[in-house]
Amino acid sequence: MKKLAIYMLVALSFTGCLDIRLEDQYSDPDAINTVQRARELLASAYNSIPRYQVQLSVLSDDFVPTNLSSSYADLLNLYNWQERAIDDLSATVWMDYYMTVANVNALLPRLDNVAVEDEEDAAELEKIRSEAKTLKAMCYFDLLRLYAPVWTDENMDKDGIILKDRLELQFLPRSPLSKCISEIVTLLDDAAKVDNPAGEVYYLGNNAVAALRAEVELYRGNYGDAISYGLPLLADAESRWTQTDYDNLWSDSNSNERLFAPYIFDTFYTDLCYDTTNGDYYILNDDIVFDEGDIREAWTVYPFTMSASSSNPREVRSFGKYNRMYYENTDVRYINTIRYSGVCFIVAEAYARDNKEAEAIALMNRYLAARGVDEWDAADPDLTGDGLIEAIIAEKRKEFVGEGTRWFDLKRLGGDLDRYSNFGSSVSSTVKEGDYRWLFPIPRSEYRYNEYVNQNPDWPVIAVE
Repeated sequence: MKKLAIYMLVALSFTGCLDIRLEDQYSDPDAINTVQRARELLASAYNSIPRYQVQLSVLSDDFVPTNLSSSYADLLNLYNWQERAIDDLSATVWMDYYMTVANVNALLPRLDNVAVEDEEDAAELEKIRSEAKTLKAMCYFDLLRLYAPVWTDENMDKDGIILKDRLELQFLPRSPLSKCISEIVTLLDDAAKVDNPAGEVYYLGNNAVAALRAEVELYRGNYGDAISYGLPLLADAESRWTQTDYDNLWSDSNSNERLFAPYIFDTFYTDLCYDTTNGDYYILNDDIVFDEGDIREAWTVYPFTMSASSSNPREVRSFGKYNRMYYENTDVRYINTIRYSGVCFIVAEAYARDNKEAEAIALMNRYLAARGVDEWDAADPDLTGDGLIEAIIAEKRKEFVGEGTRWFDLKRLGGDLDRYSNFGSSVSSTVKEGDYRWLFPIPRSEYRYNEYVNQNPDWPVIAVE
């Protein structure tokens, strides 16, 4: 029997999944020879998407520590941006993202050898190819934003990430930032050529491709293109921004606001909770304030009495969303990875940066009205120039607090980052804009054997034998 060095696990009723080992442990290239097996291997790639939302939120300014934080030293060290803690996190982040890329690289070259019996099979095979390329582009984009400098004219030739097209173990240098973005765009353009509505949110269909492309264009400052890719997705946005759809984001129910949401089977966000009696290691930053009537508040803020059994209980704003689901024993079935509200913020920011301020305010007012918030006054002198951009980013922070997106914005937009003492009572330290730690270090596991890869500036290179 032809075999790939894999073993099968029972996954979803709609498909299976394959758990893939490291790149140099594959064998027979002809094992993926049917459309069903191709879909199963792609399901494995979906299942391997890294989940570091908690860690990235702790690294950002979403949370502040509590009196319980010292009980979880590794996470507290990460909050304080200690070099060793970031280095340890980077090692697993790098490995996990490239494991997903390895899954895709195991699949893509084998699709040409898959037998198809009819037009339906042929169409499904092209959808699989499209989704695999989109998933690879998504991984590359995350890796690039974690390990490479921000997009500027001066940084075009600086080291980005390692681009891998083959399954075989390769020792490659990091490609320049500009080449990495070109590869991401090529993957997304190829994926977009396939008609793939992807009715299920756990698949990366055409709308997800467009959303990712809009974000890439915003990242590299092509604001007109960001608008062109994102705006069509918002044609009927109000029908997706209902109270019910927002509530359903944090449940195992369907939500029309989800654009891409991988399906999971295990617990999520438990690293934030000390226990359900005493409370969390981290709570919401007091800077995050919701207006009266804002439907986001009920799911984002989880009122909690910490140390209720002691003589000095403290009322705090614990984090809600997935954390609230954990407290209330609600099953987490979806990770809301790409949402239509995210596309709204991409387009609104692109409008504002492209000197289309009226359009930016009009779009934001559509969103704010759906969230139960007073609309902005277009005549407000504070809603122009940088003030408008800052207002858009502030609302985006409220929308996505605790979901891991804030760190990417902080790095992209620049500025200093304060670290706080317990319960946010005072600033304990500040991470300056341009600090070397904004670039994750290349893990020792990579440069130990790969002499062609360079470490990021100011990070130590540990001598290897």
